[in-house]
Amino acid sequence: MTSTEHPRITGPPTPAFVIDESTLNILVSRFQNALAKYWPHSVMSYSVKTNPLPWLLTYMKRRGVWAEVVSDSEYRLVRAIGYEPGQIVYNGPVKSRAVLRAALRNGSLTNLDSKREVRWAAELAEEDPSLDVRVGLRVNWDLEGRCPGESTVDGETSRFGFDFDNGDLEAAISELAAAGANVVGLHMHRNSRTKSLAVYRAAAGVVAEIISKLNLDLDWIDIGGGFFGSPNDATRFDDYISCIHTELEAIVDLNRTRLVVEPGGSVIASSVEFHAQVLDTKDIGRQRFVITDTSRTDIDPLFRKKPVYDIDTEAALGTSHPEQVIVGFTCMEDDRLMVLKDSPKLVEGDRIVFRCVGAYTMSFGSSFIEFPPAVYALHENLLTLVRRAGDVEDYLQGNIWTGGQLPPTAAQLE
Repeated sequence: MTSTEHPRITGPPTPAFVIDESTLNILVSRFQNALAKYWPHSVMSYSVKTNPLPWLLTYMKRRGVWAEVVSDSEYRLVRAIGYEPGQIVYNGPVKSRAVLRAALRNGSLTNLDSKREVRWAAELAEEDPSLDVRVGLRVNWDLEGRCPGESTVDGETSRFGFDFDNGDLEAAISELAAAGANVVGLHMHRNSRTKSLAVYRAAAGVVAEIISKLNLDLDWIDIGGGFFGSPNDATRFDDYISCIHTELEAIVDLNRTRLVVEPGGSVIASSVEFHAQVLDTKDIGRQRFVITDTSRTDIDPLFRKKPVYDIDTEAALGTSHPEQVIVGFTCMEDDRLMVLKDSPKLVEGDRIVFRCVGAYTMSFGSSFIEFPPAVYALHENLLTLVRRAGDVEDYLQGNIWTGGQLPPTAAQLE
C-alpha cells in the first residue's frame, strides 16, 4: 500500500449501526460471572430503555438475562419477545393500574415508585386475600450527602421513590401491610456522575440502615444500574458486586435475598459502532467541513456529549489537514460531530466509524429529516441485517393518513 492509499474498513452500507456480538458476549459473561462469584442468588436484568432493539432483547433472553422495564409499553414489548412475567423487573414512576395488577398477579418482580401505585397494590391485596401480593419500594436517598459531587441533578433533590428520612417510606410500608400486601424488596437506583464504587457502597449502606431500622425481611435488593463497563477492564464488574456484598453480607441472608442489578450501557455501549460516509467536503478558511450521511440525531440525540469520539476513518495515509469539522446531514449549525486536528484528509466516499455509540442512541433516535438508520449484527465476521432502515412507507403506515395512493418509491422517482 502506498502512502496515499486508503485503509479500507469492512462494513455495511451507510449509515448503519453495527452490534459486535463478540464484545457483547464478553461483557454479559463478565457481569454474570461477577454475580455468580459474589452473590450467586441474584438476578441480572437488562435495562430495556437503554436499547429496546428486538434482536438485542432476544439475545438477552437467550443468555438468561431478565428484562427490566419502566413503562407499560416496554412491558408489552418484552412479553411479545417471549419473556415470561416471572422474568421481568417492573420499575418506573408511571405504571398503569391494569398492567401493575397483571404484573403482581403473574409474578413480575415489581418495585413501586408512587403513591397511586401503593394504593393500587393495596386495593388488589384487599380484593383478593388469597393472592400473595409482594412488592418492592423505590427508596429516595441522599446520594449527594453520602457521595459529594456524584449527584446528576446539580443540588436538586431526586424526584424518584419514597423518602426514607421524612417517613414516607415507612408510611408506604404501613399502608401496604394494613391491606395484606408484603413489602419484600427495596429499589436503590441513583444515577451518578462517575459511576464509582462509592455510589454502590453507599446504596448498600442505606439498605442496611433501612433493614435495621424497619426490621425488614427482604426477598430482593435491587441496587439499580448505572454501572461502567469496558472490554478493556476485566475486573470492574467484580469490584461492583464485591463491594455490595461486603456491605450487606452481615445484614441479609445471601442465599435467600436476591441481589437485582439492571445494567444497560455498561454491556451495550462498547458493543455498538456507527458507520457513516463522507458525502462532500467544503473548505472555508482554515477549516474543512466534512459532510456525512449521519448526524448528532443518530449518535448524540440529546446534543449533550462532548464532541470527541473514538473513530476509524478511510482517510488517505500521508495526507493531512489542519482542521476538519465532521458535520451531519441536517440543516442545523450545531450538527457538528467532532473536530479533527492535523489529521489525514477526508474526501467524498470515505467511511467513518464511530465507536461506543449504542447506549440510548437508538432509543432516542428520531425521524428528523431522515428516518432511522439500519442496524446490523456482526457474528463471526458475518453481518446480518436486524433492523432495516426506516422509509416513507413505514412512516405513513404508522400515522393516520388521509391521502390516496402511497408516494413513489426511490426507484420510481429516478
